[in-house]
Parts: sequence; C-alpha cells; structure tokens
Amino acid sequence: MSMISIIIPCYNQAQYIRECLGSVLMQTFKDYEVIIVNDGSEDNSLELIQRYVDKYKNSKLINQENKGVIFSRNNAIRQASGQYIYPLDADDKISPNCLEKLFEAIINNKGDIITSRVMKFGEEKGELFLKSPSKYHLAINNCLINSALFRKSDFMKAGGYDENFLLGLEDYDLWLNMVLRHNLKIYKVSELLFFYRIKNETESRNKQQQKHHKAVLKAQLLKKYPQRKYYRFSRKIIRIFLSLF
Repeated sequence: MSMISIIIPCYNQAQYIRECLGSVLMQTFKDYEVIIVNDGSEDNSLELIQRYVDKYKNSKLINQENKGVIFSRNNAIRQASGQYIYPLDADDKISPNCLEKLFEAIINNKGDIITSRVMKFGEEKGELFLKSPSKYHLAINNCLINSALFRKSDFMKAGGYDENFLLGLEDYDLWLNMVLRHNLKIYKVSELLFFYRIKNETESRNKQQQKHHKAVLKAQLLKKYPQRKYYRFSRKIIRIFLSLF
C-alpha cells in the first residue's frame, strides 16, 4: 500500500509517455504507486508502458479497450491503494519535488485539494497564470488544472468523474463538485511544480472537442451547480460598483 497513487490514462501518447514517466521516476517523494491505463491505444503506447511496468514494482498497468479518460480515471482510482490521488495526463510532466511539496501541504492541513503554479511547454512556453484558487474564482471560471493532490475518500464521496462530461470539462466538474457541494478547500503551493504541454490544434483532441461542445458543456455545469449563479451575479455587482469610481 502506497501513500499516493499517481493515475495516468494513456491514449495514443507514445511520443510523450516516456517523458511523463521519466518525471515520475525523478520524484524525491518515494511512497507512491503509478497506475497507467492504456485506453485502447493504436500506437505503441502499450509496449512502452509494459516495459516500464515490468521494470518498476510500484507500477501497474490496466489495459482496456478505448473507453475515454473519465472511465479510465474512475476505474484506476477505484483500484488505487493510495490514501491520496494525483491524476496526471500522459503528455504532461512534473518537477522532481512535486509530490513532496503537495503532500507536505495536504498533511499540514493547508487544504483538501492541493495545486501549484504551472509552466507551459511544447508549442507555447512560459508560466500559465490562473486566478487564485478560491471558491469564488472557481465558481466563475475554472482556475485549476486537472493535476492536483486530493484524498481518495473525498473523491469517492463526490462520486468521481461524471460521465455526462465525456466530451470535456470533466475536471472542472469534479472541482466544482468537491468545492461547492462538499465544501473542500483549495490550496496553491507557490512553486512551479507542474508542466503543462501545449499542442497544436490538430494534435489536441480535447481542445477540438471542447471548442465544438463548449456552450453545451457550460450550460450543463450551470444547471448542475445553480449556486454558481450567485457568484456570477456577485461579479456583475462588483464590476458595476468599480465602474463608478
């Protein structure tokens, strides 16, 4: 049994998965397991993952037909032995002290969802600046990346990733669920610990899906979390008030 379970879904990410797993291997925090889900990849992702799993005892492969990122994450987290969960996409990477810093924050009761500053790499470079992660800012618009440390027990209480968001925004939905419905606190570590790969438009399936379905998905979120209307209304009042000065 490990303290942290790193969950990595992989669909046709052979060109990136080694870099991702390499960053995991460099962690200063050692009490972790890695669960990698090969989600029906058609490239040689499975071969690369299998090599990794054969070599490192704290890793596990789940090989399945293509079912999407939500099923992959939910399935892997249910099987995870860790008290804490850290989702990580197969094309992203983390700094060597990422898990150490996030774990330190959560065990010291800084918050229930622990995030960090983010650096872009790939097609774009530089820090990704997001609003400070508060309940207010999250209710207005997503201010969290998909990779953050949280308790498995909190995830299970929230019901996991909602399969109604198969076309995108499943991360935002989970954060809204945890924060607005379950009153969990977000804490941001003030260090650059996460590296978010920016791809070109033709390569990024998620971006294409989200652009096409963005209006529908946002309407779903507003209906599911009606309390967001209060925060959005508050923002309008604040803007009107500030415009008077």
